[in-house]
Amino acid sequence: MENRTAKSRELTWTSVVLAVLVGAVLNVGICYAGLQIGFTIVGSTVAAVIGFGLLRGVVRGVFRNGAGTILEVNIFQTVASSVNTVNAGIIFTVPVLFLLGLQDQIEWPAMIMATTAGSLMGVALIIPLRKQIIDLERLRFPEGVAVAAILRAPGAGMEKSVLLLTGIAVSALVATLTHLTMNVSGREVSILPESFNIGELLGVPAAFRLVFATSLLSIGAGYLAGKHGLAILYGTLLNFWFLIPLCIQLGWVPEGFANFGLTSTDYVQAESFIGRFAKFTSRHIGIGMILGGAVAGILIALPALKSAIASLKRQPGDDKSALDEMPLSVVNAGLAIGFVLILLATKLAGGAEVGFGKAALVAVVGTLWLWLAGLVVAQTTGRTDWSPLSGLALIAIAILMGILGTSESMIVPAVTIGAAICVATSMCADMMADLKTGYLVGSRPIKQQVAQIATCWIGPSVALAAVLVLWKANAFGPDQAQIVYDRQVEAGTIEAYVAAGGTPETLAKGIPTLGAPQAGALKEAISIVRQGDVPIEKLFAGAGLGLLVSILVSPGLGVMVGLSLYLPFEYMIVFGIGGILSMIVSRLKGARWAEDKGVPLAAGLIVGDALVGIVFAVIEVFGAKGGA
Repeated sequence: MENRTAKSRELTWTSVVLAVLVGAVLNVGICYAGLQIGFTIVGSTVAAVIGFGLLRGVVRGVFRNGAGTILEVNIFQTVASSVNTVNAGIIFTVPVLFLLGLQDQIEWPAMIMATTAGSLMGVALIIPLRKQIIDLERLRFPEGVAVAAILRAPGAGMEKSVLLLTGIAVSALVATLTHLTMNVSGREVSILPESFNIGELLGVPAAFRLVFATSLLSIGAGYLAGKHGLAILYGTLLNFWFLIPLCIQLGWVPEGFANFGLTSTDYVQAESFIGRFAKFTSRHIGIGMILGGAVAGILIALPALKSAIASLKRQPGDDKSALDEMPLSVVNAGLAIGFVLILLATKLAGGAEVGFGKAALVAVVGTLWLWLAGLVVAQTTGRTDWSPLSGLALIAIAILMGILGTSESMIVPAVTIGAAICVATSMCADMMADLKTGYLVGSRPIKQQVAQIATCWIGPSVALAAVLVLWKANAFGPDQAQIVYDRQVEAGTIEAYVAAGGTPETLAKGIPTLGAPQAGALKEAISIVRQGDVPIEKLFAGAGLGLLVSILVSPGLGVMVGLSLYLPFEYMIVFGIGGILSMIVSRLKGARWAEDKGVPLAAGLIVGDALVGIVFAVIEVFGAKGGA
């Protein structure tokens, strides 16, 4: 990675090292965001804006060199997004082990080994498909095109850096005020309320939820998603304003809520009801929709499979452009290393109950599935920026449990390898989008490929550490309030916790809601597989609906609507406001203005909020240790 002249600077040590640091920061921040809102954002746009600010604004200003060329910033965003993007694969899968109470059984060396292997194989598997998907099929990859637009306007890049920092500062301030508490009349309350129950203020019946979170993170994420993100809002409103009231009216309610009617204004009972209802109905329909959407993604990508496989048969010497690609020998070596790591991780996670023969079978099946899933995700992301990643992860873990068995001891190795598969598929989508950006700005593919292979091992450990810190600090999942309450009882601090508003159903003031909805869906699916008590009619109803809307409307729509049945209303309604705001700004000021001004500001809102959450989590964990 030698330095070049100002004109041709591309793959430099400066760009790679700074990108790794920025990628790690984005990784932990977006882990927090993903556990809160249920999905992650692509970090390439944020990384490109930061890249201009650091390389062109700081490095060039201090060292008076040619840092910050378009190609060098492209390498920066490629590496930063590579280090960051694996968090999707981690937070969709690994948290389920905590929700199942199996965190003490996790073999962390095996988990690190498996997820690192997934990251490496995701990069290696996509390299031979680049020419087919980008040069020949010319898929859109909206995110990749947006990043290329930023890179082509270096002057605007500096302005966007200022907007990004402004968003970070504002969001960090608001988030800090919601985390800090003060004593009012003997009770601890947040300086800034974490949410506003507008329904209670207006006297709206409790069955029709109308609570808005004080979350600039959700507004920013909704703005970035734009009209495509409205699928989340549709699913949220479908669940809370139609499905729940309908079931109450028909009497299809969980045990103990027979008297809870549509006109009730008991908002405390409503909170408890919603949690129970999710286990009773909406989670099953949501799982079905996620699986249906995943199957639709596979069906939509089938026509591309033949072309992709054919492209793998081409020899490196078939055309001159092959000189710009990573040699197949390196690709094969990466796949071989990844395969061996997955085999060893399976054996280590499974212990004496998993022999090398079964571990080898898991490694073979896992490798084949992650290749198929990676291609599907790359294809769907290339068309819409949405993908059935979580649905494919659900299917993968179900397949692995079919091989390993459904006993409790086999859940850890199944999820460990499932995490590797999920990481690999997320890497496939991210790398293909980055290669699309490189294609548009004139970068040599081999430069980006070298950069990603050299740094792909860093992100998994960062994301795993973030998940562990957040669990120890605040817990997470659908039963987060109960878990935190039980911890306070065990620690003998329950009186202070109750004084701060904490109950088994409600978190105390200052503790962020981290619902981990993806892991909640996976937990429910694992329980269904293990118990054999399958709610066939609900799963099939959801699967049919998810399959239908994904094929007829948009790939990935079934997954997103299904997932939204798990997501907390107070965050998703704010997310929807962000999406609507994006559409309004685009109409009033034009799409270009909404992109140039709004996107970096919205990205800053996400990063600032998430980083404050991580900082408070670290303080909680290490503060508790210091006081012990």
